[in-house]
Amino acid sequence: MTRNTIEEQAPAASTQESEFPQVVSITDPQAIRALAHDARLIVLDELFASQTTRTATELASLCDLTPSAMSYHLRALEKYGYVIRAASEGDARERRWRAAGERLELNTQIDSSNAKTAYLNVQLNAFRTRLNAEVQRRQNEANAGITPDPDRPPMLTSGLVFLSEDKQREFNRRMLDLVYEYEAKATAEERSIDSRRMFYLISLLPEYQSSGEAAL
Repeated sequence: MTRNTIEEQAPAASTQESEFPQVVSITDPQAIRALAHDARLIVLDELFASQTTRTATELASLCDLTPSAMSYHLRALEKYGYVIRAASEGDARERRWRAAGERLELNTQIDSSNAKTAYLNVQLNAFRTRLNAEVQRRQNEANAGITPDPDRPPMLTSGLVFLSEDKQREFNRRMLDLVYEYEAKATAEERSIDSRRMFYLISLLPEYQSSGEAAL
């Protein structure tokens, strides 16, 4: 499972490993700043979501990079504890890589606004690029007279809901539980390098009545 998100407080540790996923918790601002690259975010999404191994060549194909350039990025991610080298499978001539855990959380309680901003900007720019590509794809379909699937997912949905503090926590938990449920349902075949992917970006922003109430 993947949770590439900035968290203000790390979850409490649990001894029941069967119930809670292995979390890779990153607090070093330099490690967070190292994520300010489109290709590295793609790699983390792929490895944490698939929970399987990939070669540099396979990952490079997702980013329009050469395998040697991807190997450089993988070594940088390894340096900061995001990914680890995996045991060889099949053709052992190329190294395989996997996520260092089941879930990634960036816990930035220390003063690291520059690292946070760099990371968020890359995340938002990458999603904006995907949105623009989807807008163009749907326009091309419309121009070709193709009728869209009535269940086609929305490109972007925004709004507000009125929630008490308790309901906010429940809303957050139930939404993330749904994501985790469908991540866990994916079969080995559905997690292959050639499988279809669905990208999402979740942001929940409570309204604060005064600047003093906002969490820093």
